[in-house]
Amino acid sequence: MVIAAAVVLFSQGPGDSVSLSDALARARTTRGQVTVAAAQVAEARGALRSAGAITNPTVSYSHSGAVPKEHLLVDQSLEYLLRRGPDRSGAQARIVGAQADSSRTMAELARDVRATFYGALAASISERLVAAQSAQADSVAGIAAARLRAGDISVLEQEQAALEAARAHQALSVAREGARVAQATLGRTIAWPGAGLPAPSGSLEADLSLPLPDLPPVDSLPAVRTAVAESSATAALARSAAVARIPMPILQGGAEWNDPTQPGTLAVLGVAVPLPLWQSGGGPADEARARARAAAALSGETRLEAVRALSEARTRLAESGQRARFARDSILPAAASVRARAVRAYQAGETGILPVLDALRGEREVTLGAIQDELAFQAALAEWDALIGRAE
Repeated sequence: MVIAAAVVLFSQGPGDSVSLSDALARARTTRGQVTVAAAQVAEARGALRSAGAITNPTVSYSHSGAVPKEHLLVDQSLEYLLRRGPDRSGAQARIVGAQADSSRTMAELARDVRATFYGALAASISERLVAAQSAQADSVAGIAAARLRAGDISVLEQEQAALEAARAHQALSVAREGARVAQATLGRTIAWPGAGLPAPSGSLEADLSLPLPDLPPVDSLPAVRTAVAESSATAALARSAAVARIPMPILQGGAEWNDPTQPGTLAVLGVAVPLPLWQSGGGPADEARARARAAAALSGETRLEAVRALSEARTRLAESGQRARFARDSILPAAASVRARAVRAYQAGETGILPVLDALRGEREVTLGAIQDELAFQAALAEWDALIGRAE
């Protein structure tokens, strides 16, 4: 059987299986990152309701021995009038940042699920293909034993064939181990309860024929949006700290009563102004300005890193896709053809065992290499999607 056809057949998986869409859906409903991302957005929205809120008044009551004996005063600070605008601007920017963080979290979760899913799928396909190739090596060993009995070959040649079959069984053990480990990793990624995760089903060639995506605008990336939002928020808070240095009055109002010489209630009106005698808020303002400068610088660095990451991810996507397609269309069929010709020639007594062994080893190496090439493409695609914030 041609190995390229076997890849397509084996990649469908057994009947009891889990698809990529099933794995993604389960991860979104069970993993803690989803709850954390939603909570961070809710927290940012709560902070907006608090930012710039009108200061509650202070009510005080006192009784004195001197007349008037009863005093009721209400103090209302006006400090919020200056800070309300910039505080709300900063809180709104933090909401934008939390939403961008949420998009990045969901995209990174999807990346992890895709990577582990295709890793488990590749390991499962590798196990089955190595098993098929082990059966081929056993078949060659059987042919060698029959030719030895017929006196066509030497004992050395028969032992070489048997040794290759033994090596193929060892390779099958390694592939089986890798498949079990990859399956466990997938179970952890999608929070599968206990053992018994169904085998992954799908094709490693998914999206392999799609055209190379265009580079998106750098500012559309979640990481850049988060950094820009943080820069905007710290700049707004720096403005808030600056205007907070302006002394704002506290309005006072109330009433006094219980004065025998003055029947009735007396109204009290007044104004209190903070006196910046010991400090004028320069320290907090300087701190806020420094944080704003740092956030602006980090925003620029994030843009630079995003440009590099986009270029690298697109290059990896293009090159891994080219290798995977070439291996599928050219190298795999050629290796299968060489192996088939070598086995037929050996069975007919036209060649010795060494060309057959080379063909078997070459096909095993090429097949596993082709699977790794397709896995590298899927990993590159998952990284690309996470970088641009795609979670579907």
